[in-house]
Amino acid sequence: MTDARSPDAPSPSPYERLATPENVQLLESLASFDETHAAQAAAQARRSADHAVASAALATSFARRRARAARKFSRANEMFFTRAGYEQSSSEAVARHRAERFARYDRIADLCCGIGSDTIALATAVRSIVDAADLDDDALACARLNARVHGVERKIRFHHADALRWPLDGDAAFADPARRSAQERTHDVARYQPPLHALLERAAELPGRALAVKVAPGLRADVDSLREACGAPVEVEVVSERGVCKEAVLWCGELGRAHGALRATIIDESGVHELDGRRMRAPISSLRRWLGEPDAAVIRAGLLGELCTRLRAHVLDPHVAYMSADEPQSGPYARWYEVLEVLPFSVKRVRAALRVRAIGRLVIKTRAFPMRPEELSALLKARGGNAAVLVCATIGGSKTAIVCRSPSAPLPT
Repeated sequence: MTDARSPDAPSPSPYERLATPENVQLLESLASFDETHAAQAAAQARRSADHAVASAALATSFARRRARAARKFSRANEMFFTRAGYEQSSSEAVARHRAERFARYDRIADLCCGIGSDTIALATAVRSIVDAADLDDDALACARLNARVHGVERKIRFHHADALRWPLDGDAAFADPARRSAQERTHDVARYQPPLHALLERAAELPGRALAVKVAPGLRADVDSLREACGAPVEVEVVSERGVCKEAVLWCGELGRAHGALRATIIDESGVHELDGRRMRAPISSLRRWLGEPDAAVIRAGLLGELCTRLRAHVLDPHVAYMSADEPQSGPYARWYEVLEVLPFSVKRVRAALRVRAIGRLVIKTRAFPMRPEELSALLKARGGNAAVLVCATIGGSKTAIVCRSPSAPLPT
């Protein structure tokens, strides 16, 4: 593993000192603290190290705890994180899935490599070398250390470099621009760091314009404008993991399947599931015996109409992403609930319906509805030993409540 620094690069990162044997005990002493006890953790860290190392230790310790809870990384307890780097990073499973498309290439560039989750997956997948660039020296230090943890440090060259200026002399590239500023996510691609269209223009420097760029799943950009920026066809893939949809990727040039191609990818305990299709209008009809909740990746990818066609289902309202069908179709792309009762929404009416069925354990879901689930829960004050799912949505202009059988706890009807 090599590390190429520019002459004006900042001084070494405190993360390099954090990884020394004498600081192992510091990380161990912070392992029992969560972020609700941040003040106590900070006091503990600053008794053992200077401010910079203590801050690095706190960011790493809290991120390790979060990563374990989310099952984000299999070796989370050995990895190093900046706060922003953890938030930005793809999970191990998502990065591994994405890296598979790069397996045929020898040399890859990872622009905006962050703490190295994608870099490590790419280095594992490709035959030769990954060049990883970032301007954040703390993130680069984490990436170097994390590559060592995963045993791929010899396949990566790290560079303190600008993603828009680093020379692309390899076969393909991946970029993960920052989508946060001042702790706030941005949906404006011009405010990405670097801006999305500036990154896409770099595809012209690659054979086959083989560039992939990670973006927010709610990307607000026309695919034809993306094609104009990169000079090549663009495929859009939206990815969810265990029901949470946090990212998408633009596959440019020979990395993509076809211009405008759409894919929803669901990663769960049983593996990777891919739904390909085209954007189409979903059929609309009334509520039937079963209510279907599509995976968020299907909705974000614009493939709800495609899924309805495949499952012989329909939506209840063009603006509400719930499906209905006479019989549920098993599969990873939607969760199905058996409908017990449907009624016009009012707190009094819904509370009475729950009381009749002795429902006290309630999962509440809302779409196109003026109240949040936690507000409804406080108002309904459900009591009883049975469990159910309550869906509140605006259907055909009317506020509607749908009481459904809980998948894990059958109810008497």
